Amino acid sequence: MQWIRETAKQFSQLSEMSIFSFKLGAGMMVCFYIVGFISLLSAPYSYNYFNAMALFRGCMEAAPASLAVGVIAGLLGDMVLRFGGRDR
Repeated sequence: MQWIRETAKQFSQLSEMSIFSFKLGAGMMVCFYIVGFISLLSAPYSYNYFNAMALFRGCMEAAPASLAVGVIAGLLGDMVLRFGGRDR
């Protein structure tokens, strides 16, 4: 239980760029899910059903990856900002 408090304390000390990167990754994830579900709902009415389903599947696979990229970029950016200035 202690590690949860320590982790929450560390996340509150992140830079603005890292927090923006988290938000951007989460926003892209939501956009991918929305486009995928619109493609799923409109697939029976589209010209090519299989292309619409391929778009749905691609969006569902890309959504978690975009969130992961946002988190990784935020953590790497924060690490560079914290430890990059010590050597100079």
